[in-house]
Amino acid sequence: MNPVSLLGHCMELLGQIERSRATPADVLTSSYTRARKYLGAKERRALSEIVFATLRTKNAAEHLARTYFDENVLPQPSQALAALMGAVAAIAPAWASFNPQEVLDPAAGTATDPDHALATLYARTLGTELPAGWGDALRRMLPSLECSPCNRAQLALAACLPEWIVESLCTGGMLASEVLALGRALLRPAPLVLRSASLTQTREDLLEQFACDGIAARPTPLSPSGIVIEQRTYLLDHPLYRTGAIEVQDEGSQLVAFALAPEEEWNILDACAGAGGKTLHLAQLQRDRGRIIASDADRRRLEQLARRLKRHRYRSIHLANLDGHRSLQPTQFDAVLLDVPCTGSGTVRRAPEIKWRIHTRQLERIVAKQERILEQYHAYVRSGGVLLYATCSLLPEENQRVVERFLARHAEFEPDPLAPAFERYGIALPLSPDQWQLQLLPHRHGTDGFFVARLRRR
Repeated sequence: MNPVSLLGHCMELLGQIERSRATPADVLTSSYTRARKYLGAKERRALSEIVFATLRTKNAAEHLARTYFDENVLPQPSQALAALMGAVAAIAPAWASFNPQEVLDPAAGTATDPDHALATLYARTLGTELPAGWGDALRRMLPSLECSPCNRAQLALAACLPEWIVESLCTGGMLASEVLALGRALLRPAPLVLRSASLTQTREDLLEQFACDGIAARPTPLSPSGIVIEQRTYLLDHPLYRTGAIEVQDEGSQLVAFALAPEEEWNILDACAGAGGKTLHLAQLQRDRGRIIASDADRRRLEQLARRLKRHRYRSIHLANLDGHRSLQPTQFDAVLLDVPCTGSGTVRRAPEIKWRIHTRQLERIVAKQERILEQYHAYVRSGGVLLYATCSLLPEENQRVVERFLARHAEFEPDPLAPAFERYGIALPLSPDQWQLQLLPHRHGTDGFFVARLRRR
């Protein structure tokens, strides 16, 4: 396909994503390409990768392009086109190691010039020609976006994060240099990570199977069950997936169940089970010898867990609609896992639109919900039992501060160190002996952003 036409599709899809406040970008992308049967596999890949590179770098890319247009007294394009031009011409190649020609050339069937294609798209859209060398001019402007630690607005541009998120991280104690490192790490696509989910096959067995199948894979550095797939491949039809030997699960998500470290006979309540990734992992760690009650306020997500159970056939997992918790008796569980609803800010490598959609008012509503969940379910932990609070968030408001307020209200709970739990599985994390909270970060740990806090009832 002509690169100008393909970039026009990118602009159109970016506009749809911008107008949507709820539908995930990957769902919108899939819907967009399905409705255009003439887009082949190479065009679909180019469309997806360019759009997601633009979403990852959106604020800096748009700022750079608009500054150039202002300085050269040129008509301002739409938000989608400005972000696309800034991302493809400058920000994504420089900061996200994304080379647009690697996907444009195969889609076009010939060598392409992204700068020329974007200039043509701009001219067709606005009726104005861009000066020659406009892309070089944008790239020369890049140093002006490098951050100054005393300027939060500039740091937000350099980190490709909303300013309010930068403010939250800095107020929470993160140094400007680390905010920048975090923001840049979030610009890279997350790897495909699997969990070795079999009770009879080891991770090494599965790696050998992948090698025999010609699929490049390696073990994760932290989770003893994790496998990184190092090539583009479709695994949902693979025998290992159909038989339940593997599950798609980020390494950070896997560490949540290890942080709980359940004994085999434990009675566990997974009160925010969702689609059940951590529920299934807990059953595996217990070797299907315990009892797990899995519940969620969203029944549709529990239905996903019910379908996943058909591949695993665990007998220890019981799905329950708790109906206001009247079916439970207080202090009956050895452990309660609260993987609470959150902003999902730790998953923006996979869903970059999240960082532009969430806002402070939404955060306040989510934090209030998290505190309600803690108040509802802490009573079901027996004396001496474990309460594990978890999110896939980077924000202190959802993590440390929620737990701090809970402990201030409930003297019957105390921090419980994480190191013994992880050491039990040979997980090498740099934890102090009394550390009971852990914030996983992509630039430090290579995982999605997850938070866990381990508490014990006195």
